[in-house]
Amino acid sequence: MDSSWTTRPKPEQICFILVRRPLRKKQVSPNFKLAGKSIEERPESIDNREKLGDFKIDTVIQTRAKNECLLTLTDRKSRYQIIRLIPDKSSTSVNHALKAILKNYQINSITADNGTEFSRLADVFDPKHIYYAHPYSSWERGSNENHNRLIRRWLPKGSKNATPQQVAFIENWINNYPKKILDYKSPKEFLQTG
Repeated sequence: MDSSWTTRPKPEQICFILVRRPLRKKQVSPNFKLAGKSIEERPESIDNREKLGDFKIDTVIQTRAKNECLLTLTDRKSRYQIIRLIPDKSSTSVNHALKAILKNYQINSITADNGTEFSRLADVFDPKHIYYAHPYSSWERGSNENHNRLIRRWLPKGSKNATPQQVAFIENWINNYPKKILDYKSPKEFLQTG
């Protein structure tokens, strides 16, 4: 057995072991103002995932260059995912895609992060039903972040030029993927059978 693990370290070794750079938390600017209502003001029915139609919205960037990205909406109850390819990460592109989505889907409320791309959601959706998470608090939108991780299986960071066919395939794959939280039903099956 190696005796170096059983003996006490020498005093000159301790100073190297104990010296560590302190971790810095990201600080919110004192002038920061939420774009709308806080996630804390969300009704309990949304927090408890009681009904369908309460969505979380996010963007998934493909590359650092200012080009196409994915707009994702995840239903809180069924985990049903809507994915659209948008030309850039601007509020205009997000609003244009959301207008098209609203024609086909019943959306009761939206929870977003504080990115600039979501600052003008009130232009296309009722501001009474838009809620914003706290800055640097991705855990408040966990199911959305987990679904974004599933997208990364097919489109890793740095991948370029995703096609609408690829995006449709990924959306279909995620919505047919069985989930333990839904008793091993897929989101699509959950919507059909409940």
